[in-house]
Amino acid sequence: MLVLVLLAFGPSLFGEFISWDDDLLVFENPVVQAMTPWTLWKIFTMYDPELYIPLTFFSYQINYLIGGMSPFVYHLTNILLHAGNALLVTGIAYLLLRGNRIAALLTGLLFAVHPLHTEAVAWISARKDILSAFFFLLATFLFLLHEERPSQKKYAGIFIAFLCALLSKVSAVTFPVMMFLIVCYRLGKISRQDVKRMIPFFALSIIFGVIALYGKSGQMGAVHPLEIFFMAARSIVFYLQKIVAPVSLSIFYPFDAPIAFTTPAIFVSCLILGALIVASILLYRRVRWPFLSLLAFGILLAPTFINYRRGFAAQDVYFASDRYAYLASIIALLMIAALLERGMRRSRGPVLLATSAIVIVFITLSFSQSRLWQGSIPLFTHALSLYPTAQTAHNNLGTVYYQKGDLENAEEHYKQAIALRPLASTWSNLGTLYRKQGKLQESLISFREAIRTNPGEYDAYFGLGILLSQAGKFPEAEEAYRRARILDPHDPGAPLNLGALYVQQGRYAEAVEQYLRALQIHPHYPNAYYNLGVVYRRMGKMEEARQAFEHALKYRPDMGQAEVQLQEMRIE
Repeated sequence: MLVLVLLAFGPSLFGEFISWDDDLLVFENPVVQAMTPWTLWKIFTMYDPELYIPLTFFSYQINYLIGGMSPFVYHLTNILLHAGNALLVTGIAYLLLRGNRIAALLTGLLFAVHPLHTEAVAWISARKDILSAFFFLLATFLFLLHEERPSQKKYAGIFIAFLCALLSKVSAVTFPVMMFLIVCYRLGKISRQDVKRMIPFFALSIIFGVIALYGKSGQMGAVHPLEIFFMAARSIVFYLQKIVAPVSLSIFYPFDAPIAFTTPAIFVSCLILGALIVASILLYRRVRWPFLSLLAFGILLAPTFINYRRGFAAQDVYFASDRYAYLASIIALLMIAALLERGMRRSRGPVLLATSAIVIVFITLSFSQSRLWQGSIPLFTHALSLYPTAQTAHNNLGTVYYQKGDLENAEEHYKQAIALRPLASTWSNLGTLYRKQGKLQESLISFREAIRTNPGEYDAYFGLGILLSQAGKFPEAEEAYRRARILDPHDPGAPLNLGALYVQQGRYAEAVEQYLRALQIHPHYPNAYYNLGVVYRRMGKMEEARQAFEHALKYRPDMGQAEVQLQEMRIE
């Protein structure tokens, strides 16, 4: 199975970090870049910033210990997890289909190489989806074994696996409902004893559901029940379509039309979904699996239905994300595999040839899609070729080009993003670019526009502070940094820069206070330790300065300026 996964998704092993959450979750995340009592406590007491995913963060910490910031290690972990998931899918299909080896093997095979899973496998930030899926599938496999031969050890194993799935990503809350559906599929009814033994699982789901809602509290206020229903219908039909014909896949699926029944895409989706529901209900007395399969498919997707509004003031609407269908796809692939196995019994040669062709096509498409995920530029450029109005793609491309030093292309994409929708974050990015180009007046206008668009835009105040500081307007810069610090008290950047501003004015005691504040937020921040060492040295506190420089080198051994400072102090 691993060989097939490597054939399909091998290009992702040589990919880079993607400028879309990978910075937030991994390469700019201080809790990932060390395994200490502080970082372990932090991952279990923080959101990402919306999701509670401590076990996912822990897996990143292990990756960092093994390979530092080499993307290869993170990608390899995703590959191995997906291969493990494919094996579990095979085992689950085998038990559900009562020992049908061919159908079980086909299910695992189709799952292993399906192009729709490229995002989950190739994107480091999607670790939460495949890690949670691993424990979800492990719990399901153990549950099926427990149903055949009950034991306390298996029951405990199911509970622990379910807990790990929730700690990886809370979307696993649907597991207890899936337990009910499995019992109903196998026995046709639910007994009081079944309900009793599942109570602990529902209790755990409720606890983690509350935790999840707290993290999504801002988003919950922006959604409407009728909108949720319409977007759910649109996404369900879309995922079913992509499972059968996995082409034109994208990192973004923006929805620019009104979320209303009269919108053609929603109207058609509601009709198709309604027809499937009616047909499965009419067939229920003769055969249960169509209705239960459709219900399971919807339940596995249900936690994602509220995620269609994102961005500032929830202005961006997306109707799907490939990784959301990672678990739900198993239901459809199981039915497809069962139909193919039945066809082989009737006409082995032609069906076997068709199945082989499907697998080869899937591997080819997955390989091609994985190559897009090797870098941010091809990924976002491809998204724009499919959805030219994807404002986020233009904004992200601008940031990628900015980081690569291609300021001309960066400016062009930022301007195109603003032309599509003038968001505060893009204005802030443009302001930063203008400041680097030395266009200080244009930079000031951009930051002011960002603040006018969104008075709570942290990056705008932070950038404005840098700009005003460079212009020697210290009081105004100080006010901008203080405002930024209030808007995001968990970012060490504002107190770090505020401390540097105080140093420029000779306010050393206040600078020390700000650097210590930055270190309270990020105890392993080498820049804060270095700046602290510089201030202590100017204050004549040589021992404190030496300790600060040594801490800076401890957390960043290649920080040459800290080594220089220590050498100068030894000479003195």
